[in-house]
Amino acid sequence: MAIVISLSLAQAPVMASVKAGSPCTKQGAKQNSGGKSFTCIKQGKKLVWNKGVALKKPAAPAVAPTQPLPTPSASSTAMEPVVPAPQPSATAMPVQTEEQWRDPRVGTSCSKEGESIPNQIFLLTCMPASKVVPGSTDNRLYWFQNNPPPGWVPDKPANSASPSPSPSQKKIAFTPWATTFDTEDMTQVALAKTSEYFGTVKPSNAYALFIDPAVPASDRELVTKSLDYVNGAFSSLLQGRVKVFLGTTHHWSANAMRSAGTWAGDPGAPFPCSDGSRDAYCAGPDVVLLTFSDIYKPNSTYGWDVGRRSTPAHEMFHTVQFVLNGANLAPSNPTYMPRWLMEGSANYFGFYIVDKLALGTYQEGRKGQVNNNSNYTSVVPLVQYDNFNSDPYGIGQAASEYLIASAGFENFLNIWKFTKTEGSFTRGFTKAIGMDISEFYVKFEAARGSMKIGNG
Repeated sequence: MAIVISLSLAQAPVMASVKAGSPCTKQGAKQNSGGKSFTCIKQGKKLVWNKGVALKKPAAPAVAPTQPLPTPSASSTAMEPVVPAPQPSATAMPVQTEEQWRDPRVGTSCSKEGESIPNQIFLLTCMPASKVVPGSTDNRLYWFQNNPPPGWVPDKPANSASPSPSPSQKKIAFTPWATTFDTEDMTQVALAKTSEYFGTVKPSNAYALFIDPAVPASDRELVTKSLDYVNGAFSSLLQGRVKVFLGTTHHWSANAMRSAGTWAGDPGAPFPCSDGSRDAYCAGPDVVLLTFSDIYKPNSTYGWDVGRRSTPAHEMFHTVQFVLNGANLAPSNPTYMPRWLMEGSANYFGFYIVDKLALGTYQEGRKGQVNNNSNYTSVVPLVQYDNFNSDPYGIGQAASEYLIASAGFENFLNIWKFTKTEGSFTRGFTKAIGMDISEFYVKFEAARGSMKIGNG
């Protein structure tokens, strides 16, 4: 619902003539002079009168005709009686709707920090995003629209409840490592920091794609849209190294991978990463398998739900993990990473890409994996989600959000990078995040009540 704003100003006394650029005393003050309405604005550190806007002349009153009006001919237009045009009150500004408040220059770049420009109601100020947007580290300058000048008062109907803010109005606030916060604020800050890390992405198809001819063109387009974007986002790591197999049956995937001289999963199994009963998705340092057999079975009731739409990016993120740190070895190896981190991070990234490419929304994916996941109705410490039977995906996704929102996406990726250079996950985690993994577990358990894990 739009909020209606009105302004009532006391009748100003007769003032001396005003000239553009001459000093004034109160920002936002207005004065009429010489047929113009002048506004007091801030230029640099001074308050001066602007160039002014010409005042409309009052419409002449209608004069009743002394002769009867002519009767219109069949081809003429019926004449309406002349009515005086309504004039705005001398002591009130026109009512503005919320949509009229937003200046089209908001969010565009500017060059001088602190510079201000008055607009219809608000004042535009040139500021770095890092000083205005919660969680942002972007120091580039943009125009932001701040509070109205003095005197503007919301005109709310008596006894009416305040409308709930829309998502675009809601102020997002998240303090790193907080224990109490709004879940959506945390996820939005994490997503914003991820986008900030990547900046402008140029999609790239510099990977080898082996595709089952039975895959419809529309499905191929959906999958390659994600693959191209992720490959472009991680161009320095993935360019030209990954083979992607997109199949409709396990037999096709097995034959295609053998023909290409590669494999995924148990080398002695008849099918890659599968017993042949359900969909199969997996990845290695240079290979991604996407077998969507459930969708293409005769009379299938399955489709491209948000989980399947996230899968190409999910598996491509696994290749990023392996490039940064190598294959995840046995738990006895010091570089071993817990399943909640390996799978939860891929889950997070898959739904981030779905949201980024408008293939669905992040919250839609989170709802099924985290919020409404019945596997999390009982509280089990995060550290115990270290095998596939425990369902490490959703709770690991929430933990990844918490890490990214608090430490940033680059530091999040550095967990893999530093685990390799330090030869130890615990040392790599500490170097990347700035705290010991045991301390993180304590913080996560204290904060999980704010994350809607298994309770909507």
